[in-house]
Amino acid sequence: MIRAAQRKDIPRIAEIIVFGKRVAYRDIFQNDMVTFNELQVMDLVEEYHRNPALIKNMLVYDDGIVKGVINREYINDTVEISEFYIEPFFKRQGIGRKLIQYVLTEEREKQMKKIFLWVIADNISARRFYEANGLCASGDTCLIEGTDKTDMCYEMKL
Repeated sequence: MIRAAQRKDIPRIAEIIVFGKRVAYRDIFQNDMVTFNELQVMDLVEEYHRNPALIKNMLVYDDGIVKGVINREYINDTVEISEFYIEPFFKRQGIGRKLIQYVLTEEREKQMKKIFLWVIADNISARRFYEANGLCASGDTCLIEGTDKTDMCYEMKL
């Protein structure tokens, strides 16, 4: 079931995000100091507890175990997906598709005009996933600060 994130979910959310980032980005950035020293579950748990507004628009996929998270930020009539991670052990089970389709349906019902997100150009599997779920590269790109990697904007008109 997909539901709003709650404070009690924060440790599990942090775990999914940290391990999701490690799996998705380690090969792309090849920086183990960031991947394993700077990126820590407890740091993210503390950040969410200090600022619970960070999970205000977050949804979780929970079938007895929280297996995925998707977070949104609202800018007028536009929605940005700011975090979207599935527990690596549960990938390829349709959880990501269910989360993204849920958000697309919910935002259409709210009469939002557009949804977008940023994805690392080298993250081919994520780009294919977004394309398979109806989002398209907008052509907007930016260099990821402190790296030689490029972020690409994917969007969908609602």
